[in-house]
Amino acid sequence: MKAVVLDASMALEWFFPDPSSASSRSALEKRALLDTRVAIVPHVWRFEITNYFAGKLRRAQISPADATWNLAEMMRIPFAIADEGSSKDLLELAHQHRLTAYDAAYLRVAMLAGEPLATLDTALIKAAEAVGVEIA
Repeated sequence: MKAVVLDASMALEWFFPDPSSASSRSALEKRALLDTRVAIVPHVWRFEITNYFAGKLRRAQISPADATWNLAEMMRIPFAIADEGSSKDLLELAHQHRLTAYDAAYLRVAMLAGEPLATLDTALIKAAEAVGVEIA
């Protein structure tokens, strides 16, 4: 089965879209990627998703029960955690492309796997294009 490297920003848009946002509409169109591909994510993906709900809880934007339920639903996305390489490699990518270390992890996984990257992050898209990683 083919794969796609799934950025947390894209996955969160699939579950919490803003109908008035062009990026949300674009993200929802790409949700069908998982019909034919398995998601590959770096280790940080689960923490980014969990942090999203932790922030909503801190700001009282969601109940603890809803946060727990939504988090469980997101963890049902079929995904495999991939090794993103060494910290040195991530640092070099982050520095070279002016990315966060988190975004460098997504880019590195896509580079190593040779699979397209599904993201809404413009800096990450620019970096992916610079190194020849396809954008899903």
